[in-house]
Amino acid sequence: MRILITGGSGFVGQELQAYLHALGHQTRILSRQGGWDIEKAYLAPDALDNIDAIVHLAGAGIADKRWSADRKKELIHSRVASTKLLADALKTRKHQVHTFVSASAIGFYGADSGDVLCTETTPAGQDFLSACTVAWENAVDEIQGLRVVKLRIGLVLGANGGIFPVLARPIRWFAGVILGKGTQGQSWIHIQDLVKMFACVLTEDHATGVYNAVAPHPVTHAEMSKQIAAAFHRPIWWPKVPAWALRLVLGEMAVLVTGGNFVSSEKIQKDLQFTFTYTRLAEALKQLIHV
Repeated sequence: MRILITGGSGFVGQELQAYLHALGHQTRILSRQGGWDIEKAYLAPDALDNIDAIVHLAGAGIADKRWSADRKKELIHSRVASTKLLADALKTRKHQVHTFVSASAIGFYGADSGDVLCTETTPAGQDFLSACTVAWENAVDEIQGLRVVKLRIGLVLGANGGIFPVLARPIRWFAGVILGKGTQGQSWIHIQDLVKMFACVLTEDHATGVYNAVAPHPVTHAEMSKQIAAAFHRPIWWPKVPAWALRLVLGEMAVLVTGGNFVSSEKIQKDLQFTFTYTRLAEALKQLIHV
């Protein structure tokens, strides 16, 4: 297949390109250097030429800056406007695109869904994270006449990207802590399984709709921190950092670490017979640390 990738310069995009190339697919990256300009609603005239499928990863980083009112607008706009630009082009231009796969996020279920095991039919949450994700998915739903798939991605673990280096760094320096109450759900996925999942939904013709992109066994935040510490032979020295202290430092964005979700991967396993390489956190950490 010939696959157009937006947001291809990011961590997931680079790993996905390498994996797709290994499978024999061709990829093209849609970038600001002549390919598109979201603010000007510009998409190069030849952007869709000879493209079979689109993988849409583009969107401002949710944790890159504090959530001011303007930043919240930017986070939603970057996702909705970029999706609308592609949707409009697919409606008005001649093309041979048959599949559109969009990233989404388990933030759809809210910053903290408690002990509920979220499935793809669980209602959206009631906070900013869910509002942002719902707006993104609604924009994707405007794409008509194609096979459309949305992957609600959890915490991505990679040796050189995703959440793992962020969590591992203080632990390696003997400064590991438990953030918030510690019982919040952490639904994770190894980067190798994530790119394999993207390839799966790209090539399986009956894959459609929403799938949770998480490993089968989520853990609590405390358990994740303790397993990382054990993998590095480090202790967790300090007591829990209370949520109020994190809010003082991070503002509303603190919910990214004080909240969490337990999310099910059962649908993609049953519907597409998808098999994970890393089903347990300990297996994933062993591979990450020994890369």
